[in-house]
Amino acid sequence: MKLTDELLEQHAAEARDLWLSTLPQQEEVPPHKFSRRFERKMRRLRAEQRRSPRMNRVVHILRYVAACAAVVLCIGGTAYAYRIGVIDTIVQVFREYTSITYSSETAAEDAEFPESTFGYIPEGMVRNEDECMEEKDFLRSTSYKGDNQTLFYLDEMIVSEESNDIQTIDTENAVVKHFTIHNEQAISSEKEETVIIVWTHKNVSYTLITYYLSYDEALKIAEGIEQK
Repeated sequence: MKLTDELLEQHAAEARDLWLSTLPQQEEVPPHKFSRRFERKMRRLRAEQRRSPRMNRVVHILRYVAACAAVVLCIGGTAYAYRIGVIDTIVQVFREYTSITYSSETAAEDAEFPESTFGYIPEGMVRNEDECMEEKDFLRSTSYKGDNQTLFYLDEMIVSEESNDIQTIDTENAVVKHFTIHNEQAISSEKEETVIIVWTHKNVSYTLITYYLSYDEALKIAEGIEQK
């Protein structure tokens, strides 16, 4: 028998139904629990799909893979560490970027995720529902948008023995400042239309990324964020 396109089309539906009948029923498949690292990567991937290509290029520059730190460390850079509350912080400064690693010995079950409130939102900016990602036990992401491409993201992450955090900031040719927010260490980077501010409070690390907002506006947003 000669195999033709007409013959394949005739029996394709029957073959499909036969194959599907061999699969287990949905209720027979136990739900899979993904790792926290995987969930975080998927959250960022979903966020990238909603952003413009130009915005994705900016975000990718800000977030090198952590493995780069080990390579660059071999060719130079400075590092210092400090402890704020329950969080240990290691800051590594390189020529092109700064890597910040947060860790804690607090057990995950003892690390509560407090609710955060915004004390200041720039005029005209509203919550960006298109960018609101699903909140996890250890991670929360919030986004606001306004006119003239103004936009900001706030990522909050609980730091515990099971959910350490690494933040990478593009500091090449940027204006970098070290200061305090609510009496705790903070670092900011201002470069072109982007301002990044990172800091910690109690057992939570915060990363604020703003686009087309002034440094003063970004700082007011960060300083206005409080835990309930």
